Parts: sequence; structure tokens; C-alpha cells
Amino acid sequence: MIPQYDIKDLLFYENNDFIIARKPAGFLSEEDPAGSVNLRSLLEKYLSETYPWKKRGICQLVNRLDKPVEGLLICAKKQSILKGLQQQFYERTVRKNYFAIVEGKPEPIKATIKSHLKKVQHAFRAVAATANDPEAKEAILHYQLLDHQEGFSLLQIELRTGKFHQIRFQLSQKSYPIWNDEWYGAKKYSAEMKIGLFSYSIQFKDVQTGEQRNFVCCPPLDKEPWNLFFGVLSQKCQTLVE
Repeated sequence: MIPQYDIKDLLFYENNDFIIARKPAGFLSEEDPAGSVNLRSLLEKYLSETYPWKKRGICQLVNRLDKPVEGLLICAKKQSILKGLQQQFYERTVRKNYFAIVEGKPEPIKATIKSHLKKVQHAFRAVAATANDPEAKEAILHYQLLDHQEGFSLLQIELRTGKFHQIRFQLSQKSYPIWNDEWYGAKKYSAEMKIGLFSYSIQFKDVQTGEQRNFVCCPPLDKEPWNLFFGVLSQKCQTLVE
């Protein structure tokens, strides 16, 4: 069962052009055929109720997160902003960073992972692919080990590409599946619809002003699995915000 949220708890930042929203784990980013609770619909309802005079406004997500992943998303409120941000994603100039808690201890402690994957529609998962496969997508991420204890590692990840289930797939392929991500080979540690992956930072160029914008938020340190690394994450988040 998905908890009820006050929409104000999901609004991390808002201006006339876009919303930075904090998607909870267990929420879909946007609609599915079953009409499940989703972030985009909640934001759309909020905008229509808060600004009823803005008849030409939109509410379109520029990026998305998997259902069990928590963290920051961008919602464009104007067509021109949506187009400009989509172009930045296409050009790979948007910087997206995550915290991940994985099983085991990665070696080396800092590396770039490059691989090819493809989405299997009927299984709704990513699988390995060869570079010459017409359905293959190149996936690139960089990770750094921040801490290790009790059989788990805390990683800081910079996503260089944004492919389907990329982080989950690539870390699993290296034998370091994400905490509670049974879909990609991890043990089940919690019955809740969440995994140890959090989108903590997103950086892009403001479409209107050209100013570099960087938004950072911290995982819920009082909840599993993030409480396992409470000290390291507290210090890291404080540094990032400063």
C-alpha cells in the first residue's frame, strides 16, 4: 500500500518555469495503463488547483525514476522549458548523481563502468547486449566507494547516460546488486517497495537565464537502508549543500 503524501512534501523547489520534485519510493513517475498513483498526476493537480488562471501551463516530467527509487525529478511548466531541458539531456550536459547501497565491496573503489544493454519489454528488465545489436544502448556511469560495513557498500554515482534500469543493471552485472533489488539479484531485506538507490543531485543550465542550477537533497537517514551509513551520509550531504 502506498502511503498518502501531502503534495507540499513532494515539492522540493518551484519557480515560474519548473518544479524540482522529490519522488518517494513506491511511486510511479508518471501514468501507467492501470491508472496507478503517480507523481506527474499529483503535480498536475497541484498546478491546476494553485494556478487556475494559467490555462496554457503544462506539467511534463523531463526525467524519470524507477518506481522503487527515491529522489529528485524535474517537471517543466512551460513548453519552451521542456524543449530546452530535453535538449540538454540529449546532449548529456545534465549531471545526475545518486547514492547507492549495494551488496559486497566493489573493486576497484573508484571506476567507470561502460557496457551495452537493451530493454526486454515482456520481462520489463534490462539485459546485456553486444555493441552491434541494433537494440543495444551504450550505458556509462562512474562510481566511488564512500564506506563499507556489515557486508554493504555506500557508493556515490554519477550517471553519464540515462538508460532503462541502467544503474541497477550495471551494478548487478558487476556482482554488486543494489540493496533489496530482487529484480536484479539482491536478497530481500524489506517488504516495502523500495531499493537502496537515491537520486540526490541534479544539475542543469537554466533555460531562461543560462545560469547553472544545482539541486541537492539527502536520503531519509532515519530509515533503512540509509541509517546504516548515517554518519558518512550526514557529513557528505552537509558538504554538498554548502
